[in-house]
Amino acid sequence: MTRCAVEVGFGNTITDSSITWTDITQYADIIKSGIRIDNRGAQDEQSETQPTTCSLVLDNSDGRFTPSRSSSPYFPNVRKNTPLRVSVVTVSKNFMTNPSFESGVSEWVSSGTPTRVTDATHVQDAATAMKITWGAVASQTMTSPVIYGLDIGVRYTFSAYVWVPSGDAPVRLTVADVTTGAQNTTFDAFQRLTVSWTATSTSHQVRVGAIGTPTAGDVVWVDAAQIEAGSSATTFDSNGAVLHPRFFGMVNEWPTRWAGLSSTVSITCTDIFKRLSRTPALRPMLIQEVLLDGPLAYYPMGETSESTSAGDESGVVGSSSLTIQQKGSGGTLVFGTSGGPADTLSSPTFTPDDSANGKYLRATLGQAFTDASLTNFVMVEAWFNTITRGRNILTVFTSDEGRYIIFYLAGATGFLTVETRHPTSGGAVTTTVGAVDLADGAVHHLIYDSETKEVLVDGVSLGTFSAILTLVNLDTLHVGASQNGFQLWQGSVSHVALYATTSLTTATLATHYTTGLNNHTGETADLRVTRLASYVGMTVLAQGSGFSPIVRQAGLGSSALDHMREVERTEAGRLISSRSSAQLVFQGRSLRANPVPAFSIAYADLETGDVELADDDQKMVNTLLLSRPTGSQTRIANAAARAAYGPYEQTLELFTMTDDAMVDRGNWIVSRYADPPPELRTVPLEASTLGLSTYRSVLGSDVSSAFTITSLPAEAPASSLTCTIEGYSETITQNQHHFGLFASRTDLDTRWVLDDSTYSVLGTTTRLGF
Repeated sequence: MTRCAVEVGFGNTITDSSITWTDITQYADIIKSGIRIDNRGAQDEQSETQPTTCSLVLDNSDGRFTPSRSSSPYFPNVRKNTPLRVSVVTVSKNFMTNPSFESGVSEWVSSGTPTRVTDATHVQDAATAMKITWGAVASQTMTSPVIYGLDIGVRYTFSAYVWVPSGDAPVRLTVADVTTGAQNTTFDAFQRLTVSWTATSTSHQVRVGAIGTPTAGDVVWVDAAQIEAGSSATTFDSNGAVLHPRFFGMVNEWPTRWAGLSSTVSITCTDIFKRLSRTPALRPMLIQEVLLDGPLAYYPMGETSESTSAGDESGVVGSSSLTIQQKGSGGTLVFGTSGGPADTLSSPTFTPDDSANGKYLRATLGQAFTDASLTNFVMVEAWFNTITRGRNILTVFTSDEGRYIIFYLAGATGFLTVETRHPTSGGAVTTTVGAVDLADGAVHHLIYDSETKEVLVDGVSLGTFSAILTLVNLDTLHVGASQNGFQLWQGSVSHVALYATTSLTTATLATHYTTGLNNHTGETADLRVTRLASYVGMTVLAQGSGFSPIVRQAGLGSSALDHMREVERTEAGRLISSRSSAQLVFQGRSLRANPVPAFSIAYADLETGDVELADDDQKMVNTLLLSRPTGSQTRIANAAARAAYGPYEQTLELFTMTDDAMVDRGNWIVSRYADPPPELRTVPLEASTLGLSTYRSVLGSDVSSAFTITSLPAEAPASSLTCTIEGYSETITQNQHHFGLFASRTDLDTRWVLDDSTYSVLGTTTRLGF
């Protein structure tokens, strides 16, 4: 019997760090409709991976899944995009997933004050037991993780061996919210306790509890825990249950249907790619990096030359635009005419007639920033360049109280200088914070932290300066002038960001200098995908090693998914969703190089007549036109294949660091697909009839896993073939678990390994790979 668990996170979103799951397995139609999971991965290795969908039918006879129905136990949380996960439970006999506590005890949860650790002092099975230490309060328990795969109405028995020292509190076993067993009567030795119950749900939790009020420090060792079908405990089986995640995503809709008076809800769910596909086009990389750190006001100032103001992109309501102000007469301030940091954005050019006649920018920072500056430390960030000393970069001040902080370059030296004034300070305090002339025409990056009084320029700390006054209740920003509009800046200023927080550090903001300097060019593919995902609030699990370095993607401009695809294509990797969480999984190409098959299965055990060996031109590529953003355009062709079959051309843009790497990637493609050999592309598999070990191996495999089919018919090119899983669909019912695997030839990904008995066979496997 195939056992599954269907859970919904009512009241949560898919990206919540902690989701409260509700088991709805008993309402899922597993017998007739089953659970169908479609489109995991891709049809083949040349296609992009697709969003995975999951569809199932729920019994709605009591209206619990009807949206907006106030009598539903889940009201008002039966709504769109609710998290849902599906798992398959494989059981030999014991439904406990960690029966001997060999993989830790962190999933056991305490009620009251007990603590738990793994310990080897007293052990019934294997190497460790769970040691529980009680506190001096009544009704203490230690509760197991959820036990899945149970059948409602069936009798089960929970048993465990306990060792209680003489004089310590006795213990008993409990089935949460159902029944309680008898306490132990043996001390200073293991005693097996049991408790039986009839399942009222497809999942339950069990507990170990202390009797009465223990003395603080009383202990019990618990080991060899077992839950099994039946009314009594039988021989302990250490081969516990395994929970295999099959799908993690969100419910698209809750359509209520009726057949007469019978009501069902047929739901379709989509994995995290749904959220990823809805994200807007990304701004240039530097803007995205700044936004990640939560500024309360942020002015990139990359507007075009027709603009007369610069907008706040922090997303925090309250700050006004930076608008052009006139001081005295004359001067110009034109957006879009100077170069900023290397983020593809321009910056405004400030050209006053002199230090007292010209234009600058002014913004009201809004109540949110002012309030935050009262209780938090202010951090200031900006980029600037000039060849003129003695001018003000920017000023943050309080319009009615005479508080201000000005950043400027000293007139005589061009050294960075900070001037602060507080109404009670008796006058301005001037602090020189650098010994380098910054009026050198280069673009520089400035960071200031009012908590530590630290100043950084171009990612390097200039030190901490206690003389700088700490200011609060700030409400106005001038760019290119003092609070009174003097010492007008000549040059450019951009990416002015203001923070009011206690969680940021200058080290964090200093990474913006690297972004502005080179947009992280050269970082490896796994790090780049992780960076891109962070811009849309997502995390990435990288699998593999030896990832390719990636050239800059400074301007971005498309969706995060589009830019991840650029990296995926360059790396020859795979981007898929996690089956157990709201993570993306990025697989490097090394995962496919010379893999060890995850499982092996005889042809006859596929239990299907639909196996087909394909030999066609579907994947053929004998001519490749390559380009990269900062390099050349290259053509690679296989003359023999073109002569035999005609041209099969593709165009590919890669984000490699060098032309050589681009050519290596292209040669690898053409060498594999100029004349691809026959292969198995679709492999149907009925997994539920396999032995438990093989079934678990099938469930543990995923996109990029390899498997071997043995004992093929005599007409096959070989008696066994090893394939790589490119994607699959699966249907789970009570008595079947059917897979439709999309596969490719594994041997196309083999690489030469020096002195290896398999991958160093001269003329056969001595192949250099990308």
